[in-house]
Amino acid sequence: MSNERWPPITEATIRDLARSSSYDRGQAYYDRSAVGEMVRRGETVRADVEGSQYQPYTVTIEFDDAGVARTGCTCPYDHGGICKHRVAVLLICLRDPERVTDSSPVSELLEGASRERLEELLVELSEDRPGIAEWIELRLTPTDAAASDTTVSVNIDSIRKRAKHALPKPGQRGHKDAYAEAERMASELDELIDQAQQALDAGDGEIAVEILEAVSDVLATNRWSGLLPYDVTELYETLGTLGETFAEAMLVVELSESEREQWEQRLTKWDEEIRRFTGRPTLAVAADAAREGWDDDLLQRALDGSLTDGELDVDEPEFVAGLTTVRLFALERQGRTDEYLNLARAAGKTQNYTEMLAREGEIQASVDCATENLSTPRSLLDIAKTLRDTDNPMAALDVAEHGLTVDGLRKDRLAEWLRDRAASLGEEDLALRAAIVAFEESPSPSTYQAVEELAGDEWESVRSELLESLREQTPASGHAAEVFLKEGLYDDAVEVAERSGRSRVVKTVVEEVREHRPQWVIRTCKSNAEPIVEQGKHDSYETAVRWLRYAGEAAREADELDEWREYVETMRDEHYRKYKLRPMLDDLLEAFQSPVDSEVSSDG
Repeated sequence: MSNERWPPITEATIRDLARSSSYDRGQAYYDRSAVGEMVRRGETVRADVEGSQYQPYTVTIEFDDAGVARTGCTCPYDHGGICKHRVAVLLICLRDPERVTDSSPVSELLEGASRERLEELLVELSEDRPGIAEWIELRLTPTDAAASDTTVSVNIDSIRKRAKHALPKPGQRGHKDAYAEAERMASELDELIDQAQQALDAGDGEIAVEILEAVSDVLATNRWSGLLPYDVTELYETLGTLGETFAEAMLVVELSESEREQWEQRLTKWDEEIRRFTGRPTLAVAADAAREGWDDDLLQRALDGSLTDGELDVDEPEFVAGLTTVRLFALERQGRTDEYLNLARAAGKTQNYTEMLAREGEIQASVDCATENLSTPRSLLDIAKTLRDTDNPMAALDVAEHGLTVDGLRKDRLAEWLRDRAASLGEEDLALRAAIVAFEESPSPSTYQAVEELAGDEWESVRSELLESLREQTPASGHAAEVFLKEGLYDDAVEVAERSGRSRVVKTVVEEVREHRPQWVIRTCKSNAEPIVEQGKHDSYETAVRWLRYAGEAAREADELDEWREYVETMRDEHYRKYKLRPMLDDLLEAFQSPVDSEVSSDG
């Protein structure tokens, strides 16, 4: 595989995707050649990686024109960032692209195959893997036929059966697979909601309502919330999409006054049940849609363009799309662009208005509206992504570049996005400028390395500016300390730890400077261990002993091990009544025997 056809990725990109510990372990996997055969089909690379289990883990990496689009791995890792297996595969893509074998995408392989041959392959696959048969059955039964381009027919009993199948199985609570169970539930419900959205695409609101009714009723009348963890983002997103789609269906289907009242009551009741898990409204906006529809006179004036900017009062809820947003969804799906733009302008939905301009090809108007009216990095990033998705990359860079001048949340994300896209388009000066902003907003070894890779001959002068900005940072971050440690600036790292006051940051610095600044480590570790011991926090004794261990390692470096042992022995004797602490300190002392003690012990 030639490098010319390989998407642009860098060491910094990979570090951004992973926690530092995962990156280091992925580097180790790369070094010991734990990655097996790698195959690229289209924009997707798959590889098997040796792990802790007998069977290797399968890694999937999807690329786009600017780098890594999505990643996946069959390992159970779920601690933030990508796992070590994915890091190892990405490192090969970056450093040894010739190891990746090019193969045709599956769609091309199947292109010339006869129906009989495809059937043989499916039967053979289902015999080898029993779960495939159930998968095929569940996906074939719902759709009976497509009567026309605008009519969708589904088997509602099968929809209900699949919704029940999506629910978590009893006995999963507290199990290590509970997170996987929640993700599976989200994935299977997404497929059902997607069928309702297809019905809406076909203009069939009644079928969409029937599908969503079956799914919502299953969720509201079965006990499942207590079986799952409450921090699985995917499931919250799925339930939010369910509410939005149901609300849109209520706006599309024709209902009498009595039917609207009945639907409002049912949706409100279901929402109360589902809220036991979410703690937030899910179907409430659908109940609002059933009650209000499109009948409001002021809304009609907004749709026909009679209202000025922001004249329509809108009160949107947190966490989920409100009724005005759902109305915009419905108008867009129905191709009612003028009414969409009128409503977005009247409701003060500037971002929606600007994105629609981009989708309609009004590129300069979209850029002007974004740069003149949007004032948050997040909204400007969204517009930039929309412009890029509509094949207007230079306009996307213009909007994102403007985002560098505004302050707010997600500015680091905008800067990182602009950095990578500008680099892929050859806009090196802009990429470097964005990389510097990304570092200043979110300093870390990875954002630091990204600047180094882009700076070239300017690196030494840029480096001095970056380090100076770190020294002025308040409050100090752990990542800032990691950058100083990477550069061997130990006094700066120590100052960051002292300014931070956070144990995690202190621990990071302590672990790296025991050899270089042993006196500071000894003093700092004692001050962290003593309050725990003095206050008798028996649940935290292990933490106290860990601090003392760090101090012991530093004392060994400083040739002060006898003084450290005397300190620990005194602590043990003064707190001899703390029965959980004493054996821990005995074990610690045994692990740090002084040279004299070691000689006596070896002599017997």
